[in-house]
Amino acid sequence: MTEHRTLNTVIHAAFRRDLKRLDDALGSFDGSRPRADALGRAWDNYATQLHQHHQDEETIFWPAFVSLGVDRELMASLEGEHDAMTRALEEAESAMAAFHADPTEVQAATARGRIQTLHDVLDAHLEHEERDLEPWAAQQMETSEVKAAAKAVRKAHQGGAGTFMAWLQDGADADAIAFMRKEIPPPVLFMITRLGGRQYRRDVASVWS
Repeated sequence: MTEHRTLNTVIHAAFRRDLKRLDDALGSFDGSRPRADALGRAWDNYATQLHQHHQDEETIFWPAFVSLGVDRELMASLEGEHDAMTRALEEAESAMAAFHADPTEVQAATARGRIQTLHDVLDAHLEHEERDLEPWAAQQMETSEVKAAAKAVRKAHQGGAGTFMAWLQDGADADAIAFMRKEIPPPVLFMITRLGGRQYRRDVASVWS
C-alpha cells in the first residue's frame, strides 16, 4: 500500500481505481444505451482529471522542482513517460468515443483493450514517480516554490474543486481519506465536496453504485 506523504499519491490512487472500474464495466457491457452514456460520463471525467493533472505537473510543479534542484535526468525520464501516456490516453479517448457512438459489445471490447494499455503505461509511470520522485518531493512541500505552485494549481481549477475532491474520495481507502482530512480541515473538505461535488455525485459516482 502506498504511503501518502503528499496529495499526489492520493490522486494516483484515484487514477488506478477508475481504470479498474472502467475495465470491469466494459468487460461486462451488455449493449445498453443508458449504460454506455453513463460510462461516457465517467470516462470524460477521468480523461479531464488525467489531462489536468499532467499539465499541472509539466507547467507548474515540475518547473518548481527544477528550481529546487531536482535530478534533471529523472525529470527527463518522467517527461518521456508523460509523452507515452499522452499517446495511450489519446488512443483510449478515440476508442471510448467510438464505443459511445456505437455501443456494441465489439466496440466495448476494443475500448477495454485501449483502457488496459493505458493502465499498463500509466501505472509504470506512476510507480516510477512514486519510487524516485515522491520521496524527494515530499521534503519540498514547505518551500516557498512548492507552496506557490500549489496555490497556482488551486487558482487554475477553482471552479472544479468540488468535482475534484468528490472524485478523489469516491471509493478511496481509509488511508487516503485520512490524509486528505489531515491536509484539508474536515469542515472545509465537507463543504467543498457537498456543494461543489453535487454534479459529480449525480453524473459520475452514480455510475459505479
